Amino acid sequence: MAYNDGISVVIPTYNGEGLLRENLPSVIDALESWGGEYELVVVDDCSTDGSRAFLATLPRVRVLVNRVNMGFSRSCNAGMLATRYPVCLCINNDVRATPGFVAPLLSHFADPTVFAVTPNILVEREGRNQGVVTALYGKGFLKGSFAALDESGGERENLYAIGACVAYDMGKFRALGGFSEIYTPYLFEDVDISYRAWKRGWRSVYEPGGGVYHYSSASIGRTRKRQKRRIYFRNRFLFHWINLTDPPFVARNLFHTFLRLAVSFLWCDFTYYAAFGDALKRFGEVQRLRRAALPHLRLGDKDILQRTAKHGR
Repeated sequence: MAYNDGISVVIPTYNGEGLLRENLPSVIDALESWGGEYELVVVDDCSTDGSRAFLATLPRVRVLVNRVNMGFSRSCNAGMLATRYPVCLCINNDVRATPGFVAPLLSHFADPTVFAVTPNILVEREGRNQGVVTALYGKGFLKGSFAALDESGGERENLYAIGACVAYDMGKFRALGGFSEIYTPYLFEDVDISYRAWKRGWRSVYEPGGGVYHYSSASIGRTRKRQKRRIYFRNRFLFHWINLTDPPFVARNLFHTFLRLAVSFLWCDFTYYAAFGDALKRFGEVQRLRRAALPHLRLGDKDILQRTAKHGR
């Protein structure tokens, strides 16, 4: 099956009735205006609102319902691994599509080195374009930097493809085993799969020819914010332990990790210690994932950083 024969679309959702009502029609309109074959799968992660009743009114939407709440990566895997077209667009329920963004994404997949493609992903409230992700590196850690909202530029290679709106080559996605569920419930699964693809020489690309709007929530309660910070640091540890392979990068990461552990008590940053402990509990799984990835290694950390930095390719 050729890459332009059709596209699969997967949308994970949890209690997102309002977001689905607001944004899903724009995705359907974009697919219809494109004119090609498509399938649209919504994975409902045990919603208790009216999401399923609303989705039942849409004839082109297939709904998969999780038996238990599974989180982002597992929900996406359930939907994406059940799709039938060679390219799958993973898109959040808080993303509004614009007409004409589908065809430019698909045009890249004739290149066998392409793994993932993102369009312009405009977050107006934050003044950022999440479709462009340049690599930064400091204190032993890799980090993606988004472009400014009004920053113009052509096609480029990204450090990773953000999961809010990304088209994946499903053959490569399946070869990588889908999103790694070690990061459940959320954060870093999109970073991880793009980086694992890069290690095999499979590229993440930004396509400037189309766009969507991303309306991520700005309000996080104090308790949830603490929880999210703990998950963020836990998953950042896991990502680097699994994926760094160049000895200087590994050494710097370990040095700065233990340096911060040695001093974080001075400003009572006990969340950092809790996150480190959470990550250590998963160290056996980290070792298994590293062993599985090493035989496929084609590019090192320095190579990827050079290609996806501000003035990379």
